[in-house]
Amino acid sequence: MTKPYRSLAAAAAVLALSAAPLAAQAPHRAAATPITPALAAETFDSAWASIDRTLWDTAVANGPWRQARADLRPRAASATTVQALRRVIDEALHRLPYSHFDLIPGDVQQSLSADDADRPGDTGMEVRLVGGELVVTRVEPGGSAALAGVGPGWIVQAVGTRTARQMLAVVDRVPGTNEPRKRQLYAWITASSALRGAPGGTLRVRFRDGADRVVSKTLALRAPAAMSEKFGNLPRLDVRLDTRRVALPGGGSAGVIRFNYWMPVVVAGLNAAVDSFRALDGFVIDLRGNLGGAGFLAPGFAGHFVDRPDTLGVMRMRTATLNFVINPRRVDTRARPVRPYAGPVAVLTDAMTGSTSEFFAGGLKQLGRVRVFGEPTAGQALPAWAQKLPNGDVLMHAVADFTGPRGLRFEGEGVTPDVAAPPTRAALLGGHDLALEAALAWIARERSRAGAR
Repeated sequence: MTKPYRSLAAAAAVLALSAAPLAAQAPHRAAATPITPALAAETFDSAWASIDRTLWDTAVANGPWRQARADLRPRAASATTVQALRRVIDEALHRLPYSHFDLIPGDVQQSLSADDADRPGDTGMEVRLVGGELVVTRVEPGGSAALAGVGPGWIVQAVGTRTARQMLAVVDRVPGTNEPRKRQLYAWITASSALRGAPGGTLRVRFRDGADRVVSKTLALRAPAAMSEKFGNLPRLDVRLDTRRVALPGGGSAGVIRFNYWMPVVVAGLNAAVDSFRALDGFVIDLRGNLGGAGFLAPGFAGHFVDRPDTLGVMRMRTATLNFVINPRRVDTRARPVRPYAGPVAVLTDAMTGSTSEFFAGGLKQLGRVRVFGEPTAGQALPAWAQKLPNGDVLMHAVADFTGPRGLRFEGEGVTPDVAAPPTRAALLGGHDLALEAALAWIARERSRAGAR
């Protein structure tokens, strides 16, 4: 997740935005905002030129994109309202055969950015769209939701005066949310935003509990107990890392690593976790809800699990090509010689797994090094820039193509899990994490096979 500019992270020197389309949540019923034809033309020209300079596919740049300018600039130059100009720019963007190109209204971006700065407090729970309902899927131990007795599987009916139906009605207004992954993503973003506020405050949340009784809880908003990262021009991000050792069915154990952003501040913790779990029977890398981050970190982490030099994929820009090379990790955090971990590695994904997380999971899957469990990923894998236009709107545009180590793309399609294990309310109420349990069962089978050899 998360909101615009909170979901941004750098892939090399390039920003990848996983949740940029959030701005489209805003109702398109605002009164017409006047704009001068000169500013409208300048804004269109700025958007068009930015893409023309960076579009990696020169055939598209010299063909459909040039034609889009010829066809649409006269309409942009005659626009007298911001809304009319946005429609023209949107039409131009739809001439491109790619995702990850979007126009974010400036007023929406500003209000959302202000929310990010002023509302870092949360309730210690995560909500997903499950069976058409906003369902609690995870409760942070010791968080305010846990202390109030909220459990996984509870349905959120309202946050304050805003009902779940109203929140999902906002999602319904976003084009394309009939596609299940996009609907899940927007529902998650909308609910996560509603469940935030100023630390020290409270939120009144109405639930249906495990017995389908309607209960209301007043939840304290706490500052997140997380690492903090300021990266480039991005706002300060709360980066969470959870590691634990879990028992396998039939004996043995595996290490579970879960984090929400690929940012430099998390690297030391990731490396330390690998060291502490190196002697276990398997690893689970939980990337559910991990929207992405600094792409250059993924090959380094992958080096803990790959014993020969390889690549997670190739990024192709207009003037350069970057290979995301995996170098096997031959020393641990204390500079002692080690070999990369050779046991089974499972990766957990969902519709909120985006950007860097997609090419980490998808790249290692294409290499045959991991098995993926859960739900298909977001399909938002391309690196993109966020650029402020002369009228104050923000243009998101991809600046490179990315293909995995076997030439397959993740953009649009996402990463399909080897084992589908979507959450269900019944499983959550029973204390079951289906994706994690499927991954642990697979590791246990691999352990048995290794023992039999």
